[in-house]
Amino acid sequence: MKRNSKARPNTKPSTAAMRQNAKDYLRRFPPQSTAGTLSNIGMVLIGNALVFWLLWTGELRAAHLIALVMLETALLIVISWLLQRAIPRKDWLEQPKPWRERLPIIIFVMVWLGGAYSITLAMINGYPDFIALLKSPQAWIETRLYIPLLYTLGLALVHAVADLRHYRRRGGPFVSEVGHDAMARYLTLVLGGIPFAMPFFAAAIGGFKGVEYIAGKARVDPTRSTLAGAAMLFVFSASFWLIEGLIDSGVHGWAIGFVFAKLIAEVLIVCMPLIMVRIVREEASKPAAAGAS
Repeated sequence: MKRNSKARPNTKPSTAAMRQNAKDYLRRFPPQSTAGTLSNIGMVLIGNALVFWLLWTGELRAAHLIALVMLETALLIVISWLLQRAIPRKDWLEQPKPWRERLPIIIFVMVWLGGAYSITLAMINGYPDFIALLKSPQAWIETRLYIPLLYTLGLALVHAVADLRHYRRRGGPFVSEVGHDAMARYLTLVLGGIPFAMPFFAAAIGGFKGVEYIAGKARVDPTRSTLAGAAMLFVFSASFWLIEGLIDSGVHGWAIGFVFAKLIAEVLIVCMPLIMVRIVREEASKPAAAGAS
């Protein structure tokens, strides 16, 4: 009994903090209808369709994709930072950590991104295109890179106005949708440094979840069903075939994989309210289950 009573205080603060963060998030982004969620996913699809169209027509090349996501990340971080500075510090969702904690993380991320994309640019022979963007604005015009950038900027400004309007109506804590847009691009950069990782895991995990869902509807335990096991094995093999096809396509395959990585990261962030709803429901059901026992 004593051991259990000592262990509880260690788990309660983190659980309570997780539940409170989820509630704060849902206060800013309440659970949406199916139409609302599909609308947000639609905006993500439009933005990535623009990028894919420019890639398909040959105006945008692999190195330009890296530059685009880097610039989008920087742009969204700056807008998010300016928004937060317009809000009293007491209403921030999280207080800034001291530099001695932030600096090692920043250095690690910069070294990772610098090393990963230096190698990537060499592999895709993208240094000439990347350097051309640094030298002349004409390269940005010729590649029509300004089109997806303007789309991202327009959405960010719309989200910024919505953030401030919501804060003035409801008060703190301030949760920024622009910050989540930046998080999606940041996730793309960090995981996009590992070629084809996100498309592979998205295909594999999505396929596994699909098999589990179908097995659940059929009231079959997927861990004991031979058919479900065979289906999961097929999904795993198909994910490898997908990545193998992209690799065989060379630079174009890498570019397509990177666009899909960007799309996956943005859709994940759009679906964050659904994840937060699940956290709140699971945490709310625990006291009821404990009381019943």
